[in-house]
Amino acid sequence: MKRSPLLLAAVLAALVACRPAPHLVERVEVVAASVADAPLLGTTAAQLQAALQRRIAAEPRLKLLPAGARAPEGAPVVRLLLELSGVREVVRTGHEGPEVEVIADLTLRRKTESGTERTELWASGAVRPMGQTFEDRQDAARRALDQALDDLVRGARAQLDALDQPDKVLVRDLDSPDPRTRDAALDVLAARKHPRSVPVLLERLQSDDPLEVRRAMGALVEMRATQAVPALIDLARDKDPGFLRELVYALGAIGGDEARAYLYTVAQGHDSPVVREAAQRALDELTQRAVRAQEQLQGASAEAKRSPSR
Repeated sequence: MKRSPLLLAAVLAALVACRPAPHLVERVEVVAASVADAPLLGTTAAQLQAALQRRIAAEPRLKLLPAGARAPEGAPVVRLLLELSGVREVVRTGHEGPEVEVIADLTLRRKTESGTERTELWASGAVRPMGQTFEDRQDAARRALDQALDDLVRGARAQLDALDQPDKVLVRDLDSPDPRTRDAALDVLAARKHPRSVPVLLERLQSDDPLEVRRAMGALVEMRATQAVPALIDLARDKDPGFLRELVYALGAIGGDEARAYLYTVAQGHDSPVVREAAQRALDELTQRAVRAQEQLQGASAEAKRSPSR
């Protein structure tokens, strides 16, 4: 069956018209101090910036604006800030020998007509050196960095796509086979304080990855998800004092009677003085917030009584 060239052209034009516009990236920056703290990589902030820009240029859904160019009026624009969090040697269960791991963070700031949205992403890469020399370790570190940068750019694309989606689409994307799509949907739903994100965040508290656990804790705190308090308390078992300090502050920020009771118990009887002090501080801040909330409520009630009825 022959197809009309005009019909094919019309179909292609319709497909192009339906294709979403790429996300406009107007600035890419690198925290130079974080690169200086990673001498094993043997790179500079300018070289790292160029490597990130090359990956952005290769991603079809991202468009890097030329220097000095202006985005179309009203179009959202994105700024990216890359920071290296660490370069270290790790031994992972099920992997042969030590590996060099590179952890990187990417902050996205998207400016739209309605305001600025800020998102933080992190990624890591790990590669086993081929030998024992410094050059072998450096080569492994650079390949691990490549992994992390690739992951961050794909994650940024997924995150920016998710920001434009309605809640019903994001809820569906929580079951996507693509982990980046799932993560982006969860991040945006949590930022919107959507209740469907809470059970997924609670599941992530059980992850073996401490970074993923901390991200889940942070999202639950932002949501003030009191239903997460029992799971956070269970998470405290057999944890080191450093993590417990983070945990009690999270519980203090979320609040509620169960969190208050737990903080009181820890403040009175934990073996570590550092943890006791942190729990007492979190408890004091929780109490002060409750007092301020009560004062505001009383003030609003008094104002309502003074106002003439209509």
